[in-house]
Amino acid sequence: MQGLGLAPFAALGLTAVVTMVLSARAPDAIIRGLAGLGLVAALILSVGSTGTPPPDLLAGDALARFGSALACLSGLAALAILRPETAPPEAPALVLLATLGAAVLSGATHAATLFTGIELVTLALIALAVLPRSGAALEAGYKLLVLGGLGAATLLMGLALGFAQTGDLGLSAWAAQGPLATLGAAFLLAGLAFKFALVPFHMWTPDVFAGAPAAASVVAGVASKVAVAIVLVRLNGVMPPDGIWAPGLALLGTASVLLGNLQALRQPSLARMLGFSSIAHSGYVALILATPTATASAAAIFYLAATAPALIAALAVAVLAEGAASLTGLRGLAWSRPLAGTALAVALLSLAGLPAAVGFWAKLQLFTALARADSPGLLAVAIVGSALGLYFYLGFTLALFRRDSLAPVRPPRAAETAVLAAAAATVLGLGVLPSVLLSPVLASLP
Repeated sequence: MQGLGLAPFAALGLTAVVTMVLSARAPDAIIRGLAGLGLVAALILSVGSTGTPPPDLLAGDALARFGSALACLSGLAALAILRPETAPPEAPALVLLATLGAAVLSGATHAATLFTGIELVTLALIALAVLPRSGAALEAGYKLLVLGGLGAATLLMGLALGFAQTGDLGLSAWAAQGPLATLGAAFLLAGLAFKFALVPFHMWTPDVFAGAPAAASVVAGVASKVAVAIVLVRLNGVMPPDGIWAPGLALLGTASVLLGNLQALRQPSLARMLGFSSIAHSGYVALILATPTATASAAAIFYLAATAPALIAALAVAVLAEGAASLTGLRGLAWSRPLAGTALAVALLSLAGLPAAVGFWAKLQLFTALARADSPGLLAVAIVGSALGLYFYLGFTLALFRRDSLAPVRPPRAAETAVLAAAAATVLGLGVLPSVLLSPVLASLP
């Protein structure tokens, strides 16, 4: 049955290889269609497979399947909003490789699979980021390359120190205590914080959101983050309660919430605002995981899964608006392009945590987890950050309904229309019935 457990990874990997080979000669429509079929197949296999992968390397539990399914869904969204004008034929294969890395990372239980998953995501993202070959894209790819190398080195140092303490490369070995394990946990947290875009390891995030294709931002902001969050949840369950792990998460989370929201306040660009607010949302998840409560893991996974469709919708609109995706350029979007304007308004209101959108339930989970943990300081940070976020999210939302101008946004293609409609419907549908998302999240956790 191990083969069935590896089937989603095989589907993604084989499709990536085939699409890369065909990219030299096959038409773009065939390459994208094949990549989409591979993602759909991997999604079905992730949800329906009952097989177990090698238990010493990968977990075959419901949490791994949930993370793999979310990675495939975000990969489909990224593929749909790839612009043929700026994305060469190799782009779909890179999306598949990044999705494969996120799926591997979701099930990682060993240092080898943890590092392999992270590097698959990072290297594919670097290549995807520079595809437009513009100055902004090259800068984003360069920062991701340099900082990604530092993050990888830090992560390897942490894994090496943990191995020196315990002689074991499994994630369960981090339950051990000792000076090397403590130092290794600090390095491990720093390496994962880079992938999770936590301050002060966040510098690459706004440049990727602003300069790279939106498909890269979807992978970095959804698939990669959900996978890293699952790794953090697994480590949270084994790290000593009196060690450096929880205080480190609290410190990084606090800095990310405050700095991310304060920087987002100053951004007239939609993409850069989303980049900085993505840092803040990572901070909220870190605050949740820093609290020793039984519901912290479920609240963290639910929070990221709930913000995913809103982020996808907002990035899809940024693709349509291109250089005009700013506070002034988006004025009147709700009237010039009703679907794009409505989808973006729904997405921003959800990210702000307002009712009728699933983001409201995500913020409720955040505040409930911090209140139950009796952490008034962290709760205050979350409240202040949410108040700041409400200000700039509403600023962009109100601009969409201004009647003094009409946003010069091109009409969406069929795939982009599907993404906008599906993402907005998901945000509103889950806002009315949050149990549809909460139930599988709870079922995926022990």
